[in-house]
Amino acid sequence: MTAVNRKLAAILSPDVVGFSRLTALDEETTVRELTLCHDQIAARVLEHGGRIFGSAGDGLVAEFPSAVQAVRCSVEMQRSLLSRSNDLPQDRRLEFRIGINLGDVIVSGDDLLGDGVNIAARLQEMAAPSGICISGSVREHLDGKVLFTLTSLGERVLKNIPKPVSVFRVDWPEENEAGSVRSFSARFGKDQPSIVVMPFDNLSGQSDEYFVDGVVEEITAALSRVRNFFVIARQSAFTYKGRFVDVRGVGRELGVTYVVEGTVRRGGDRLRISVQLVEAEMRTQLWSERYEGAIQDIFEFQDRIAAQVAGAVHPAIRSAEIEVAMRKPPSSLRAYDLVMRAYPYLWGHNKDAIKRAIPLLQDAIGIDPTYGRAHAFLAWCHAQNLGYIWTEEPENDLECALGAIEAAAASIDDDPTALTATGGALSHCGDQERASAYLERALALDPNNAWGWARYGWVASYKGQPDRARERFERAMTLSPADPLAFNMRMGLGLSLALAGDLAEAVSIAREVVNKHPEVTWPYRMMTAWSAMSGDVDTARWAAKKLLAAEPGFTIQRYLTRPVFRAAPQWADQMAEGLRQAGLPES
Repeated sequence: MTAVNRKLAAILSPDVVGFSRLTALDEETTVRELTLCHDQIAARVLEHGGRIFGSAGDGLVAEFPSAVQAVRCSVEMQRSLLSRSNDLPQDRRLEFRIGINLGDVIVSGDDLLGDGVNIAARLQEMAAPSGICISGSVREHLDGKVLFTLTSLGERVLKNIPKPVSVFRVDWPEENEAGSVRSFSARFGKDQPSIVVMPFDNLSGQSDEYFVDGVVEEITAALSRVRNFFVIARQSAFTYKGRFVDVRGVGRELGVTYVVEGTVRRGGDRLRISVQLVEAEMRTQLWSERYEGAIQDIFEFQDRIAAQVAGAVHPAIRSAEIEVAMRKPPSSLRAYDLVMRAYPYLWGHNKDAIKRAIPLLQDAIGIDPTYGRAHAFLAWCHAQNLGYIWTEEPENDLECALGAIEAAAASIDDDPTALTATGGALSHCGDQERASAYLERALALDPNNAWGWARYGWVASYKGQPDRARERFERAMTLSPADPLAFNMRMGLGLSLALAGDLAEAVSIAREVVNKHPEVTWPYRMMTAWSAMSGDVDTARWAAKKLLAAEPGFTIQRYLTRPVFRAAPQWADQMAEGLRQAGLPES
């Protein structure tokens, strides 16, 4: 029996984004440009002690003796390739994406085989145009050896890879014409300084948890509106709630420089908030403050905290730049309380959670009829009933959603969260043009709004723009790498891939989602149709069986009542045909 030769190697896998589209536009020029790019890549690989051992079409595969050499080489590659492409028209540029993995590989002559190679290829598929993704095994070897920011994208299930893989994005500095540098990640909305507001400790008792969470929500939102901050989304920060965490670990996991921590105590009509700002890597406290006063002062406290944190991190920023004067708090603290109580149920992704949220929001509106955010969230609740087919009375929910949107419209011009909720509601109701207008306004006010980018991604998909959708979902996942609703973003990414023709990868993402989130059933609908459309009838029938077990009343006819299908009849017909092929009932 012949012995199998193995070795540990860092594998680098680059390929061109949209190569087929480029060759269709101008085959000769694209192939000539690809050859020149490959020559540049080969030179960089040789400079960094690596070797190219395989190529196929627009892609190459290289090995390196160390993870550090592979990552440094990948950054030099992207710099030189990006510089080369700047002279070409935007729609003709060859943009490479790169994946790197460190793992055990099988040596077969001059070739290398095995999961170590396959994972690098899968990571490359996850990278953004001109981006770099690395595995956790690579990340472990980089501390103190590279100057690039490494941002966690969480654990991902990769196609045909049995175990989830920790994925990190490399944010490399890009040189401009003047010779200075800026972070490549700025192309995805991440500018320095970067910051996360951690869940504050509640010193008042369990019944005040929602109130403490609301304080953090508002401070995060205010900081997000500082133009040159990168602020991690609240959803990712809250995954640390109730855990003892080290700020250095948080900084490395989320890719941020600064961490805001605090405590809240509420007693009767009195409030005490203590806050500190810490530089994550050195664990240095940069600023701290304590605020005490009447409970009615909560809105002023939140704005002051955000302004002072911003000033401590970046002295040139003045409190006026947070635009706090433009925000319209509710006239009643009781109404605010009710909305904060409803908040956790807005993201429950099941009809029972929505049923609990609606009466709380209605009560808040009863106290303060001009509270725009309450109206916007109410619209979002009714629209989810429509979009996810949770309602038995779709016409009533549509009417309620549109009524709440109109009630919200007059008082949410400067509230990014309410604008996002309204835009998301309009999207579920089928009006993608108005949805875009609200979401664009929200993102202009708060470019760090992960939920806004995700909803904007869904809008692009519903409008048949898969490339724009993918970019927006990737941006949302960058802003909120540990988001509990990351599965929603992943399904959106899957839809963008399906619309672009990559049905197999879309099915792979859907399988990952249903395996990790068995309580969320709507992805089975998409998985069933995509599998059937790709010719994978066995998977389609399996998914259809799972869907009917979770939703016995599901029918194709009912599915097609979703308002989002009105603007895309061809897509609706394709999905319906896939569901039929899987054996799901017509009516």
